[in-house]
Parts: sequence; structure tokens; C-alpha cells
Amino acid sequence: MVASGLAGVEFLALNTDAQHLSTSLSPTRLQIGTHLTSGLGCGANPDAGRLAAEESSDAIQSCIEDAHMVFITAGMGGGTGTGAAPVVAGLCYDLGILTVSVVTTPFRFEGTHRRRLALEGVDRLKQVSDTMIVVPNQNLFRLVGEKTSFVDSFRLADNVLLAGVRSITDLMTSPGLINLDFADVQSVMHGMGSALLGTGQACHDDECRAIRAAKMALNNPLLGEGNMDIGSAKGMLVNMTGGSDMTLYEVDRAAEYITERVLDPDANIIFGSAYDANLTGCVRVSVVATGIDESE
Repeated sequence: MVASGLAGVEFLALNTDAQHLSTSLSPTRLQIGTHLTSGLGCGANPDAGRLAAEESSDAIQSCIEDAHMVFITAGMGGGTGTGAAPVVAGLCYDLGILTVSVVTTPFRFEGTHRRRLALEGVDRLKQVSDTMIVVPNQNLFRLVGEKTSFVDSFRLADNVLLAGVRSITDLMTSPGLINLDFADVQSVMHGMGSALLGTGQACHDDECRAIRAAKMALNNPLLGEGNMDIGSAKGMLVNMTGGSDMTLYEVDRAAEYITERVLDPDANIIFGSAYDANLTGCVRVSVVATGIDESE
């Protein structure tokens, strides 16, 4: 996200591993648990990650206390992410900061022990997050082929996170045809639990491009374990962006297609639309659906 030049946000990287932290592109970096771990990491021990974050809680709080909204991103199943992320989210909760957590869970080949640690971490993090989005690494196999490189595969997951964060921040920071503010975003994401996000973009000059983009946004193959139905959403943010050739007709069709998927007649659906000269000939649709029921 740093390399992409995402605007309107400030970045903070936390790690117990000093060497790995030094490679981060984030302009603000904080080594946590200096005395506990001596900068050598947690050894895949979530308890060590938790204690490291608690040791550095004052330093973490000083970095986030002026924020209105915080995105927490981490990989679940290891030590630092699994243990420290819930501590950071708890600090945000105590400060009254809107907190959105976006985490990954391990591949199957990483074993049942790491998966169990990951799911325990997800459960703890969910308790102190307003909105929780889980990206299972295993779902990458739905998008990649046998010859797709390891690096390119993970870049796909990074792009999902980037698109999701950008779809939210753009609503608040970019001038739009239909503007939204922080209060709009907060009303959809505060205390809503599980969520799904997706982004789709379709080009060519035909009336179906907005519908195609909407379908892509609603059917993101990387998200969820197959037990989450977007139709159960209690809240939804929809952002449509296009060039000067985007028409009211296609915006209406795409918005109607999306809202028809939501079963709750009282769901809080907030719609925003923006103009981007670089998207002439294309339409981009971003959806964040919150308050989704998870089936067993």
C-alpha cells in the first residue's frame, strides 16, 4: 500500500523482528517488545506477541491517539500478528477509534497447529474490532495457475487489501459527484462484526460494463471461507467511479443490481460516486458489506 502511493492515510509498521521491520516501506516504524524479544521476533508464539505489544502499549497509543479510523492488517497464525493485533485493536477501542481489521489466515500446507492459532487470534481480534475482514490465503488457489510465481500470488492478496482500503478512504478524501463523509462510513462500519469487500472494474463502451464491474465486486474469490452470504449484510458502502462517459443510467443499473442482493429491508446502504479522468471508458465498483452472518 505504501508503494502504491495510497493517499489520505498514514502508515505505521509494528514488529518484534527488528531486521524485518527495517525492510518496511512505512515512514513510521515501531519495534515492539524490545526488552522481551530483543528484536529477534516471537518464535511463532502469540503470547509473546501479546506481551510485546503490552510492553510497548504507551508508544503504540501515542502513534494512534489522534486517529479517527484505524485499519489493522496482519497475518494470523504466527506470533506478532496473532498476539499483538488484538492488543492494538483494544487500544483503539479504548480511545473510541473506528477500527477495521483485515487479516489473512494460513495455507492448508502450513498445518493444523498454525491454523488453530490463527483462528484463535481472529476470534480475539473480532471482539475488539468494529469490522473484521478475513482473507484466507488458501483462496489464492482460486486465482492462480500452476505457473504463477509465489511473489505474484501474494501480490494478488495485497491488491485485495489495497482495493478495500482505497474504496473506503476514497469515499472520504476524494471529491465526488455524490460525496460521503466520515460519519457515513462510521454508520456502516461501527460495531458491525464480519464483513466482505470487493472491487471490480470493467471497460469498453457498452451499457453492461457497470453491471460487469458490480458482479466482479460481489464475487471476489479471495474472501471468506464459503460460510458468509453477502445477502445477510446489515450495512453496505458502495462506491462507483468512472470517467466523463459514465452515465446515470448505468450507475442506476449497477446500484440496483447490488442492493437487490441484500435481503434485509432495513439494511443501511450508503452510495457514493466519484469522477476520475483516468477511468474514461471504464467503471470501477467497490463494495464493503458489513454485519454479515456466518453460517456454521
